Amino acid sequence: MLRAVIVPLLLTALAGRAAAEVRAVRTVEPRAFGYFLGDTLSRTVEIETGREDEIVAASLPRTGPSNYWLELRAIEQTAVSHGDGRLHRLKLVYQTFYAPIDPRKQTIPATEITIRGPNGTEAASVPPFTFLMSPLREIFPEKSGETSETFLHPDVKPELRRSGTLRSAALVAALLSALFLALLARDLAWWPFHKRPARPFSRAVRDIGRALAAGGAEGYRSALLALHRAFDTAAGRRLLAADLDRFLADHPEHGSIRSQMEHFFLASRAAFFGDARREAEIQLPPAELKELAAVLARQERAAR
Repeated sequence: MLRAVIVPLLLTALAGRAAAEVRAVRTVEPRAFGYFLGDTLSRTVEIETGREDEIVAASLPRTGPSNYWLELRAIEQTAVSHGDGRLHRLKLVYQTFYAPIDPRKQTIPATEITIRGPNGTEAASVPPFTFLMSPLREIFPEKSGETSETFLHPDVKPELRRSGTLRSAALVAALLSALFLALLARDLAWWPFHKRPARPFSRAVRDIGRALAAGGAEGYRSALLALHRAFDTAAGRRLLAADLDRFLADHPEHGSIRSQMEHFFLASRAAFFGDARREAEIQLPPAELKELAAVLARQERAAR
């Protein structure tokens, strides 16, 4: 007899522990009247549960059209501690596209949200919400003497704003852009400045970059040769190491880097006449060769 009483009680207790604990469901509703085509309304749903319970995301209403006249625009979910449990808050933002011809009640249907606990799940029922929609105009406006010309207002004319300040700013910006473009064209020898004196070291910087990018012994030798040709063009004749004093007398802007130029000629002699490319690269590494050409080009531009 005692067993017959205890067993059902144990089964009932286990069944009670198998589900999540939904303690209360409350809704905070917007006003229930005064809605027109395209209006939005927000509902807040509060669900009290056990401390370890959570909402199953897949059970939440999906954003998008709910039916032909109602759309769920957004849903926000938060959860905070509430006493010995948790308070889940859902904010549902709906938009109505119903166009009534007279005041008409519409209902957002009820929905069920699944709550998951450590030992099972339980459904929380969100009640429906009924609200009153109003028409945008009378059903038969002609009966009161109105026509389409009277109850349909014309479009609002666009506001004319003064644009003198914007035009002045645009003109100043255009003039400055033209000035900077002319300065850039002169610096890069574009037309109509293409007939100015050549800048051999500026051209050598590009040639050396391409030669060193190819790599290998031939790339390094080509880079040395490109800088030699730049020295020759700047001097107006073949320039050897012995002619460096005369070159610097004619081009004093390069006097500050005399030692680097001497290293260049020594490395060039080892690479071309001593067949010692490795020794030349140690004496003047490719990076220093490229930097030397860049410094010569800067001095060249400053002098001209």
